[in-house]
Amino acid sequence: MKLRLWAADTFRFSVQGPEIHRFLNQSSAAGVRLRRVRWQKDGCSAAADGIDRRRLEKIAADGGWVITVTARRGPGRRAEALLQTRPGLAVGMILFLVLLKFLGGFVWCVDFGAMDADLQPMMRQLLADCAIHEGTRLTKPLLQAAQAKALRRSETFGWISLNFIGGCLSIESTPAQTRTVREPPPTAGLYARADGVILAVEIESGFAAVEPGQAVTVGQPLAAAEKPDRKGNAVIQGAQGRIVARVQRQYTASRPLTVRTCAYTGRSTERTTLYLPGYTRTEETGTPLRSAETQTEWQPLRLGRLALPGCLCRVTSRERAVQTLTYPEGAAAALALRDCRAQLLKEFPDAEIEAEQREISAQNQAVQACVTYIFTADIAVRQ
Repeated sequence: MKLRLWAADTFRFSVQGPEIHRFLNQSSAAGVRLRRVRWQKDGCSAAADGIDRRRLEKIAADGGWVITVTARRGPGRRAEALLQTRPGLAVGMILFLVLLKFLGGFVWCVDFGAMDADLQPMMRQLLADCAIHEGTRLTKPLLQAAQAKALRRSETFGWISLNFIGGCLSIESTPAQTRTVREPPPTAGLYARADGVILAVEIESGFAAVEPGQAVTVGQPLAAAEKPDRKGNAVIQGAQGRIVARVQRQYTASRPLTVRTCAYTGRSTERTTLYLPGYTRTEETGTPLRSAETQTEWQPLRLGRLALPGCLCRVTSRERAVQTLTYPEGAAAALALRDCRAQLLKEFPDAEIEAEQREISAQNQAVQACVTYIFTADIAVRQ
């Protein structure tokens, strides 16, 4: 049977028989649009769309008319010739559509959208715990389970939605936003916790007792919680706010040159798992470790810019053990300086260092650092 592709073509035909006007009326009633109708000796000729050819032939056969195609224009003739000589094109097209429908159910890529890069590894692990990764055939129950597990992370996400369309798993989310309700300040004043020179007074409530440029000492009142009005009656209001001052403080720290600590031994193992649709392969390198720290990395498979339905999961384990470490004096001094700065930031978390003076000495198998900082910070504290 010869393949006929008329849908996109136009053709011209002639029809012979008695009472040709009846043929034209029946064609019009059937919704066939005829163009360039010309009367002939025994009938007429006209042009029509290829999609109406079957109906015209049926009307002619039922009414006893003879219809003959005289001309045909359009891509159908070329497509017929191509498919007659190369039938594999039609088979390939059908196979392509079937594979497109089938492979569209697998995860080809995961789009994290506007999610922070720091949160993406955590989201990757959450999906992996639900057995979702590139190469997974994603079903509705599996997607709903992952959605429910992600929504339980209320401390991380304010809102999150997982959508799967055409092989792409899209994740839309917003970060969690918390707002704490502050309790009213207690009826107490603010006092200086360090000597310094006042730079700024930012009082939210209470009554300021100092002004910028004034030098204060430890324990000196900075803001009062009570003040008499014009009649001498006490007005009570808990003091709260920031009082920024320039402060000079000294911190010391010591670091031994020899310590016993838990450190990496240099030994490691790596387990690589390849995930493809319906196929999983795992390879391990290295020997088993007693105490190790693991790191998981997911790597989607790509061919240039084309995403593939597969990924690699690498789990690297690095051994840690208690060892005796000997630091050179320079490294021990750097650690001691870091400890001094840690003491400063623990006492004044908002400190901004303007200048520092260091003194480093080595004695008794240890390095001692003494650092004098000049910094600005909030020195107000309640007693």
